[in-house]
Amino acid sequence: MTALDHPIYTSRLRLEPVTPALADAARAGQAAFADVIGAEAPAEWCAASLGLVARSINHAWGPSPAPTRAIAILRGEDAVIGDVRFEPSLRAAKEFELGYGVARSRRNQGYATEAAGAVIDWLFEEGGADSILAGCDRRNLASVRTLRRLGFWLDSNPGETFWWVLTPDLRVSPRA
Repeated sequence: MTALDHPIYTSRLRLEPVTPALADAARAGQAAFADVIGAEAPAEWCAASLGLVARSINHAWGPSPAPTRAIAILRGEDAVIGDVRFEPSLRAAKEFELGYGVARSRRNQGYATEAAGAVIDWLFEEGGADSILAGCDRRNLASVRTLRRLGFWLDSNPGETFWWVLTPDLRVSPRA
């Protein structure tokens, strides 16, 4: 995997890779995180996701682990609105698992599709991915719609979780 070592820009978002310094700032709390990322970090998002950001890079993993999470910042407002997780799958080489979250107050505005779509494009074009998996609760209709917009196809549905797969030939360019 090629490391995401630069921000990804979309029409509305800046996606900042979580670096060791950013993970350390997340461990220090909301104010430190906001200062390091250079954007407002709303309490609503921090309550749900700051701990995950703090744990996304652990110094015990080695000197410079590759980022596996990007923070979505709304350009113009300089406010964190969500994050996207991408990490190697345990199922196959060159397969990644994708996850995303958007602050409740920012949902239903296309941000998940835009942020996840930008990371997917990076994974296929530069990150070395041949396929991407995503799971969501079968009752989470918003995520089902997002994954379908991104071009994912239902792969399996064991129990409460739907598992989706995406390959470059299935990828569609979403209109966020």
